[in-house]
Amino acid sequence: MRRRAVVTGGAGFVGSHLAERLLAHDIDVVCLDNFVTGSADNVAHLQGHDGFRLVKVDVSDYISVPGPVDYVLHFASPASPVDYAELPIQTMKAGSLGTLHTLGLAKEKGARYLLASTSETYGDPLVHPQPESYWGNVNPIGPRACYDEAKRFAEALTMSYRRKHGVNTAIMRIFNTYGPRMRPDDGRAIPNFINQALANIPITVHGDGSQTRSVCHVDDLVEGALRLLFSDLAGPVNIGNPHEVTMLELAELIRELAGSDSPVEFTARPQDDPSQRQPDITLARTELHWEPTVDVRDGLRETIAWFRNRADLGVKAGDSAASQTNVEVDRRRHKVAVIGTGYVGAVTSTCLAFLGHSVCGLDIDPVRAGQLNDGQVPFHEPGLPELLLETLRTGRLRFTDRPAEALADADFVFLCVGTPPGSDGAPDLAQLESAIQSLAPHLRSDAVIVNKSTVPVGSGNWTRTILEDALEGNRQLSFHVVSNPEFLREGSAIADFIYPDRIVLGGNASDVSRVAELYRPVLDQSFEGGRRGRRPTLITTELASAEMIKYAANAFLATKISFANEMAQLCELFGADVREVLPAIGADHRVGNAFLNPGVGWGGSCFGKDVSALISSGEEYGYLPSMLQATVEINKMQRARTVRKLQRELHILKGRRIALFGLTFKPGTDDLRDAPALDIARRLLSAGAVVSAFDPVVKTLPEEFRAVRLARDVYEAADRVDAVVVTTEWPEFALIDPAELRRVMRGDLVVDGRNCLSEASFATSGLRLIGFGW
Repeated sequence: MRRRAVVTGGAGFVGSHLAERLLAHDIDVVCLDNFVTGSADNVAHLQGHDGFRLVKVDVSDYISVPGPVDYVLHFASPASPVDYAELPIQTMKAGSLGTLHTLGLAKEKGARYLLASTSETYGDPLVHPQPESYWGNVNPIGPRACYDEAKRFAEALTMSYRRKHGVNTAIMRIFNTYGPRMRPDDGRAIPNFINQALANIPITVHGDGSQTRSVCHVDDLVEGALRLLFSDLAGPVNIGNPHEVTMLELAELIRELAGSDSPVEFTARPQDDPSQRQPDITLARTELHWEPTVDVRDGLRETIAWFRNRADLGVKAGDSAASQTNVEVDRRRHKVAVIGTGYVGAVTSTCLAFLGHSVCGLDIDPVRAGQLNDGQVPFHEPGLPELLLETLRTGRLRFTDRPAEALADADFVFLCVGTPPGSDGAPDLAQLESAIQSLAPHLRSDAVIVNKSTVPVGSGNWTRTILEDALEGNRQLSFHVVSNPEFLREGSAIADFIYPDRIVLGGNASDVSRVAELYRPVLDQSFEGGRRGRRPTLITTELASAEMIKYAANAFLATKISFANEMAQLCELFGADVREVLPAIGADHRVGNAFLNPGVGWGGSCFGKDVSALISSGEEYGYLPSMLQATVEINKMQRARTVRKLQRELHILKGRRIALFGLTFKPGTDDLRDAPALDIARRLLSAGAVVSAFDPVVKTLPEEFRAVRLARDVYEAADRVDAVVVTTEWPEFALIDPAELRRVMRGDLVVDGRNCLSEASFATSGLRLIGFGW
């Protein structure tokens, strides 16, 4: 009779290699995984094997496996610093309850039991190299403790079952392992270094890079695990490569093998990051006759090639339906066209391709389409250039200026074109109408038109009518319309797309259901790096309600900021400090602190446009939204108040030199649309002031502002100025040296237009710091 093994975490990086090798030993494998960090893609090539079964099971729940079992291998656990931070409770459960349940299974079946423990049990070791007899130096309450202590508990429980119940157990302590099928975003050094090297972005090394690790190829690790499994040894036994390298040496080696020009950047070391890690493998050598044989250069070359060529980046089968026989893995890749590759369109195209769909972005501008095909993002958005390059490499993403190429076989068509405000505040729908009309000659029957453009309430019906007219002569072709408003914040758009608070879909129930399937990896957080504990809410509505939600959400946030500015103005009049008042208001869970920030006011492409559109739409129906009008007026006044503060302190602005710190409407973007800084600059120039400016991202300004001198840093911008105004809260400005700023300035006035500077750091600098509301 064939032998049979149960492997927990069998769809993970190491577990999948173990399953493969066990099958090669003519041992049937029952693979258990909950797909929190594992992926059915890792064992897809084993699915047709008669002796292989994949079952979706969480080992922290009771485990039942019918039939005989000869071996139980417990490898289920999140296993990277990113996982510890995101999944600390699940990590503890896998090490405690998971170990308890798998030991119970081994006891019931009379099976040989192998526990995958870790070198993390040694903590930040004071003994080097680390023998199995060393008890370790572990912080039991630190950020890594959920993993360290879970594994230490697992070892103790395993030995207790061996002594008390006679279970035939073995413990292996795994040192740093690498190879194909590593999660690209698991946060450990080798995946990070390889991803960065392949993207030609800076390779980030913690500390000065002198801390050491001993890296072992997964083939060597699996060989050691099987030799221990098939022996009578109880362990613990160190399984790892004793060849020790510094993190800096490892980064430089990966850069060399990847043929990359990436520079090395040094970042702060995480808490409890071990300074050294090297196994003493004397026991494995003498008792198991095992030692690693894969040369580190050869192993890294193979791993780099796998990262470079992997076809299914970012897709996990976490939402697969498990059964007692096999897991059904949904491998359908929907075909999506995205019309418009501006900010929303480029992010939507890239993220949908990242989720596993086949996406073609369409833009009438061939230059922009070509730039995106070359991996060049024509605007500033953190993380997007890297993700764009990654998804382009998979072959699932492309861009074109030819409608037939993008639309002919698309199941879904996303409308992501601009709807700028007209002179009356109402959105100009000309671009959207043109995009809808361009669909008609190429639209496939039964396609779903998904409108992400921000449009007036009722535009879903308008979209349907425009398309019906454009399809005149082809009445047999059916299509569906769904509203899917976007809630992407510039500077954090990638996170907003894949980790949203909610996804809003409006339309007929059957149409909405189809679009929801498109978003299934996001709704289930089943993609690589998904946050299983924070799944977004799916909100389904009628078309008009979905369109209204977008406007209402932005109107509320804009009103909240204007409310904060109203309170700041009153605080100045009454002698109160808004910096004490507003946090106390925000501490009420019904209010919250977000967007309760006074200063020079809001800007950007959304708030002003959407509030104006809502006001305009209300007026069409004979209703005047007076509160929203007040929201807009208060915001305009904040910009004028900034200039009045300067006038109050400097009296005459004509001939004064004023420096603006920050030009974009918010940090993390290069967007100048409706930026308060530009409005303030316009007012200062009209008053006869000489204006200089620095922004970390903006290097050119519209012709209207040619008189503004752009500087290379804050100190150059502040050279000989009478006053400085902070107009955008870039994090860099919190690092300003007040003494150096005072040295280069002629005057002594700093207006903190975002209340983001530390008053204490300016106290002894000789500078006068004034803000809003205090």
